[in-house]
Amino acid sequence: MPVAIGNGMKMNRAIEMISIMMLLMISCGEKEKIVSVPVNCAPDVPHGVYSINYDGTVQVCWVANYESDMDGYNVYRSETLDGQYTPIGTVYVTTANPAEYCYEDLDTDNGIHYYYAVSAFDKSGAESDIIVEEVVSGTPRPEGELTLYDWHVLPSQSGFDFYPSLESIAQQYNALTTDIYFDMYGQVPMIVAGRVAVEIQDYGYADNFDAIGLAPDDGWAPSRSAEVIVKHMYMLQLLEGTDIHYAKIYVTAVTGDHMTFSWAFQTDPGNPDLAPPAPGRGTGALSSTHRSDALPGLNTEAKLTDRFSDPPIVERVTWTRDSGTEHQTTE
Repeated sequence: MPVAIGNGMKMNRAIEMISIMMLLMISCGEKEKIVSVPVNCAPDVPHGVYSINYDGTVQVCWVANYESDMDGYNVYRSETLDGQYTPIGTVYVTTANPAEYCYEDLDTDNGIHYYYAVSAFDKSGAESDIIVEEVVSGTPRPEGELTLYDWHVLPSQSGFDFYPSLESIAQQYNALTTDIYFDMYGQVPMIVAGRVAVEIQDYGYADNFDAIGLAPDDGWAPSRSAEVIVKHMYMLQLLEGTDIHYAKIYVTAVTGDHMTFSWAFQTDPGNPDLAPPAPGRGTGALSSTHRSDALPGLNTEAKLTDRFSDPPIVERVTWTRDSGTEHQTTE
């Protein structure tokens, strides 16, 4: 059943207050008795929720709750921040006691913005609220891997056009649609923007492809080119028709005549979100908006948990939406 998101007020707090009032009111003649009234409080709201964008899927992770009677977690999804959240899956507590639990939503489309919330429930069925402070957003985007050759050596395999093909296919370096091409400039390997409507920036060293996932607003290279360095991330801003799109490439190898890289392209126009960050790295305001039609009591100006770094190395249990089965990984 779809549910509306709350603003952090928990139902079990109201239950506690009612119980206290009952204790004060119960008496027997002149001699009062203290009566024990069992109260089942719902678990705490899961915290540290974050999401990671992949090609055609979004992974949602959160810090494990440690209440002794925990049974599992429900994952909810909406296409608007303050809309109705529909349950899409359940993750059950395991005896492995991982630091994190994750859920992979495979029923997604690239370029569509999704919002996720997670609740916790105990063995009696009492369930926590879902609150805006722990809502995360994700936008799946296509990705791939490609090798480009120096245009002096193999010009027909030197260029790359991200969109609209979204496939890892090299092309002529000076074609009108070429976004980037590889140039061995003397002894210096260079990545060069092909079309005028393409900007590029060396974003520096990164541990892996998913380490950096938020494209910058400015800082583009005036030369529209950058030296190719292994394990460096490069961000791109591309004008496709009348829409601005963002992409990234991560160099995995470079030799005298070719470079190999992983790439991702955000098909959602104007969205710089290429792979959100991990817990404890701060928040972003990309998806934090004020809506005049917001639900009563919903603080839509609270910043969402948009993050753009590596998830920490932890033991985590991951469930996928299509299989309903779990697997434990160390990442």
